[in-house]
Amino acid sequence: MNIMQFNVRLAEGGAAGVALDLHQRALQQGLKSQFVYGYGKGGKKSESHDRYPNVIKHTPRVTSIANLALFRLFNRDLFGNLNGLFRTVSRTSGPVVLHFHVMHSYWLNLAEVVKFCERVRADKRDVTFVWTLHDHWSVTGRCAFLDGCEGWKRGCAQCPTLSNYPPVKVDRAHQQLDEKRALFRQMLALGCHFISPSHHVADAFNSLYGQGRCRVINNGIDVATETILADLAPMSVSTQRPKIAVVAHDLRYDGKTNQQLVRDLIALGDKVEVHTFGKFSPFSADNVVNHGFLTDKRQLMGKLNAMDALLFSSRVDNYPLILCEALSIGVPVIATHSEAAQEVLNKSGGRTVDDGEVLALAQRPKEEIAQAIFGTTLAQFSARSRQAYSGQQMLEEYVSFYQNL
Repeated sequence: MNIMQFNVRLAEGGAAGVALDLHQRALQQGLKSQFVYGYGKGGKKSESHDRYPNVIKHTPRVTSIANLALFRLFNRDLFGNLNGLFRTVSRTSGPVVLHFHVMHSYWLNLAEVVKFCERVRADKRDVTFVWTLHDHWSVTGRCAFLDGCEGWKRGCAQCPTLSNYPPVKVDRAHQQLDEKRALFRQMLALGCHFISPSHHVADAFNSLYGQGRCRVINNGIDVATETILADLAPMSVSTQRPKIAVVAHDLRYDGKTNQQLVRDLIALGDKVEVHTFGKFSPFSADNVVNHGFLTDKRQLMGKLNAMDALLFSSRVDNYPLILCEALSIGVPVIATHSEAAQEVLNKSGGRTVDDGEVLALAQRPKEEIAQAIFGTTLAQFSARSRQAYSGQQMLEEYVSFYQNL
């Protein structure tokens, strides 16, 4: 079996982590796998490019820059296609699985992607298309993250915010919605198999395109993180004030980090110590430690291991791996209500909480937080979580899925 994973980025973001992990685990199991990505920072080759085997940077820098500039006006990526890979795919001996992940965000024109798939199918009958939906882009006119908006159910008639990712200056979502959904129906007609890491995204997709058209395979922690976890010794319970972690790529984005809630937490003063991990932290006080954006996963996991809890207040995530990673190293998660957090925590017996409960929990010791959220001891919660979010389990589900296509 030959597998090609496609994702806009190589090693930045949760979707990239899942796609890259499937690629690496497939190679370890003796399968033939390649990873095709759009671009790295600034449209250049990813900084991680040379760390991984069988990796292909796909998009010229000028294409991604043009898409970025024009998306704000046109609400879609005007340029970019996969035509350069046609010969590679069509001349590959034996069955080929083309596994798509995040295909938007200044990389490819969706109509061109569908044309490519139709051309490949006409030339090679033993090709199979799989598409993992890491966000809600497949059901909306423009947005990848709903952020509480249900306008997609009513045809995206009037976008409530132009800043929701990917941001625009002119709202054209309503004009493009029918065409976009028609393209996804064309993929279904080609036999494309849709998967989502979470039930709420799968339910949204199925409500539009037909029940059972999207199945669920939960994300798992990647092989590199599993290696790091094996080397991390459980931290003894601190007798000092609780250390609460706040993690986001961009800490200014309220959709990912509830700004007011974090400020309320900081306002507790010497009762808590807040540690932020990410870019552009807007938070500062005597009880705040800003670590910045840590690119080294081992360094991040090591610092998280010393925390009493992780505060998660995102409204826009799908199936956030940072929760899986924190839980797997025995760090309890205090998460406010969202479909994504509820689904992740439920897998290890946890629950989400109201904003008001966050401040009370954050002042309690680590073992008491674990008991309150997961109803069990710190040690039992940690062991349960490590098994629940196993990346090997995710691979086995995907490989079984590939083999049964």
